[in-house]
Amino acid sequence: MLLQKLFLELLLIQTSLQIGFPDQAILEPKVGGKVKFSFNKTDSEYRKMDYFPEGTVVEFMPNKRISYTYREPNIANFPNTVVTWELEKIENDKTRLKLSHTGFKAGEIAKKHDEGWSHFLNELTKYCRAVRYSH
Repeated sequence: MLLQKLFLELLLIQTSLQIGFPDQAILEPKVGGKVKFSFNKTDSEYRKMDYFPEGTVVEFMPNKRISYTYREPNIANFPNTVVTWELEKIENDKTRLKLSHTGFKAGEIAKKHDEGWSHFLNELTKYCRAVRYSH
């Protein structure tokens, strides 16, 4: 399952840098591990400022599920949120990725994060297809 093979690599930098998410990353793959990302506005045509979200891993099941708290200390009134990535085998050579980012109330912050995740998931899909067909 290609996506499972890429799962930690994606979160831990190499693949994610190739598809623009994020510019720098720290993710300690264990419960209680540190999570910190850097998104620089100079590296993106749609970011208006630098972002430095951080959190703590609250659940980790290798190749199946990871959840971490996610907050942006440089954004006033940013809610306490949780990001969860889940992988599910659906066929011999296919895996379904479910991504959720919960804890937002309706509003501009929720909208911007929804747009960001949509962009990232589209890029991830392109990357996985390219890697799959190159092997």
